[in-house]
Amino acid sequence: MSIDLRKIRYFVAVYEEGSFTRAAKREKVVQPALSVQLGQLERELTVTLLERSQQGVRPTLAGERYYRFCIDFLRNLENATQEMRDLSGRITGLVRIGIMPSICHGPLVSVLNRYLDSYPDVELRLMEGFSGTLADAVLAGELDLAICNRPIPHSQLAYRHLISDRLILISGASKRLKRWQTVNLDAVPNLRLVLPFPLHSQRRLLDEYIASGAIRPERVLQIDGISASLNFVRNSDWSILLPTLAVMNEARSASLTLNPVGFPALASEIYEMHPTSKPLSLPAQLFVELMLEALSGVPSILAAAGQAREA
Repeated sequence: MSIDLRKIRYFVAVYEEGSFTRAAKREKVVQPALSVQLGQLERELTVTLLERSQQGVRPTLAGERYYRFCIDFLRNLENATQEMRDLSGRITGLVRIGIMPSICHGPLVSVLNRYLDSYPDVELRLMEGFSGTLADAVLAGELDLAICNRPIPHSQLAYRHLISDRLILISGASKRLKRWQTVNLDAVPNLRLVLPFPLHSQRRLLDEYIASGAIRPERVLQIDGISASLNFVRNSDWSILLPTLAVMNEARSASLTLNPVGFPALASEIYEMHPTSKPLSLPAQLFVELMLEALSGVPSILAAAGQAREA
């Protein structure tokens, strides 16, 4: 019996999604065609792989074992394909990457310029989004990887911690805070704080500290978007807490005051994540390494800007 790669991918999709409907959407095929292919696979193997019911789809014992074989097979096939590409001496291929908003506002432009100049044969596709949205896109096969805050752990995602990025308080000149002076958020007078929407992973952290009294805003305002938030803060007496990497390009701005936060210690934990069943290709690995280099250099950029402003 010859191996039909399409049937294997369909089976893996149904197993992981627990639904023919979601699996068909993930594989971009109509549900009846997917069901027919899996029925043929079961007849070829002479074993039932999936139990169908109104509650969904559950694998049989044979289905559990076959899934493990399929995952190993697909992983080895992907590794072999990428290794052959690497042997050609050319860095080529398509890489689909999800990026969190603070990185898009900060170091992304410099990383893109370096990457595109160094690897002209690679096709990049980028998607900006919140961590949960990006995780869903990676799981659905729409992205090869994402660089973002870590969402809820998932067994089908592999994670690599890249950097802990301290949050910094940003205010307009009318707030009259001393530039680059460390502040405690429970002691900032008349603190009016711009917050991200609840979908943002950092919002949950900020809500917890506000509830505990570690952050004591006089008033809060929700704005969805870093650029809109910074423009409002620049022209008002409101403030916002952002990762340092998000404001690296505004570090020398005369219209914004940046203050490191002493208490509470707030940080944005940034991860790279990709499917456990699909290792990163060489072009993807090279992008992640360039991004890590840029992220690691953000503190020194801000420190240099602070010294220049104080001088």
